[in-house]
Amino acid sequence: MNHLRPASRLHRLPARSRAGNAVRLATLALAGLATATAAGLAQEADEYGSRGNLAKNATAAEREQMEALYDRFVPFIDRARTELTMVRETIARAEARGFREWDPALREVNPGDRFYAVNRGRTMVLWVVGSEPLSAGMRLVNSHIDAVRLELKPHPLTRKGGAVALDTLVHGGIKAYQWVNVPLGLTGRVDRMDGSTVWIEYGFDESDPVLLIPDLAPHVDRDFRNRTRADAIEREELDPLIASAPTGGADGMDTMARAVAILEDEFGITPEDWVSSDVQIVPVTKPREVGLDRELFAAYGLDDRITAVVNVFALEETEAPTHTAMAYLVTDEEVGSGSNISVGSEWFRRIVAEMIRAERGSVTDLEVMECFSATDMITADTTTATNPLWPSPQAPDNASLLHHGLVIKLYGAGRSANSEFVARMRRFLDAGEVAWQSHTYKSGYGGGTIARYFNQMNMEVTDWGVGILSMHSTYDVASKADLWALYRGFLAFFAS
Repeated sequence: MNHLRPASRLHRLPARSRAGNAVRLATLALAGLATATAAGLAQEADEYGSRGNLAKNATAAEREQMEALYDRFVPFIDRARTELTMVRETIARAEARGFREWDPALREVNPGDRFYAVNRGRTMVLWVVGSEPLSAGMRLVNSHIDAVRLELKPHPLTRKGGAVALDTLVHGGIKAYQWVNVPLGLTGRVDRMDGSTVWIEYGFDESDPVLLIPDLAPHVDRDFRNRTRADAIEREELDPLIASAPTGGADGMDTMARAVAILEDEFGITPEDWVSSDVQIVPVTKPREVGLDRELFAAYGLDDRITAVVNVFALEETEAPTHTAMAYLVTDEEVGSGSNISVGSEWFRRIVAEMIRAERGSVTDLEVMECFSATDMITADTTTATNPLWPSPQAPDNASLLHHGLVIKLYGAGRSANSEFVARMRRFLDAGEVAWQSHTYKSGYGGGTIARYFNQMNMEVTDWGVGILSMHSTYDVASKADLWALYRGFLAFFAS
């Protein structure tokens, strides 16, 4: 089976120019046959990928597995909306499934041992010790767990026409207009000078109020209509309201004083405490199925916690790998990976050095490099699926499609895995009957990848993910079938 055949809806028509195909379709339409032709082309789209359209071709048993995985996935992604909550939820799951917190002083490990280590509460690795030594390399899957969001400036309380709002910064690339009129909540931590930490989770319970950035009505936005789509709402205008009225009576407070009092009463923090806070503003909308057929689902932050959750699920179910299997959950991918909690940090190298020392009793830089050079690695991240309403930005012969399996991203320009590594992946994916497809952007389109950090360690690296719609919005959309295919792909990779 040719799994790399193009996704073009026209590629199986008789050989002729694209212009000729257009003329042919126009002629068929005049002849009243356009409906039949469209159905034929849709059939070709169904057959793209290693198993075609999984939503159509899956067996009844596979459909049950898809639904069961989705049912496990939803509560996790609902609770894990930031890197702080993702790490917290993952630790709880890991400890319940036999993972132990890593002790750098450990000097003995055995195949099947399960560990996790955490970097500053925002990045973590989990691994299952393999039967082969680390000199034989690892099977490593990296997922980033930050998503686009709003953050607070150090002094966030600001007056806005008699109301009080939170002055924000943007984390990652967003379309700012998508964040107005969306129910938002606060989540994160505030660290006070006395060493105590206040955890904030507000707006997620149905009894909580939500935050909102109100837009102008079409009746009164005439002066703003000459803005381009990119600037319809400017980033500095993304300030959610938190208080809108003063209190009454002789002892009444103005709106700012009232906002300060509410925050101190609700959370026990003063305006000065915001300087040492890591509080994020995220949508509070719940994950939901999309469409009457229930084949799609939507949630905030699927880029990229969809791959992170599945990464964790697959590692949890890896019992006795040949090569040490590791899930690496990292933050700050959306903002350049330059922090000490990002993939650019030396923290990961240190953890691997400690693992080798526990295995061998000592460790050298050469032994760390030996491990990296033998490691197979997947940078897991989402990509943009072909949008059925706006298909034109995608390369028609190479774009990913919803319901057609996990995506191997082959971007060229030095960003693709070498061909022999891709061939090995094809072998174990096909052996495991895992549905997959490939994806390449049109020239000038597309996002970045953090694979380069692992390439620089001399690992064999490729990018996997799933195609999603509405990426970097407040409500990303993905396919249940693709979620399941990615999960099964990770299982096959950890066992390879």
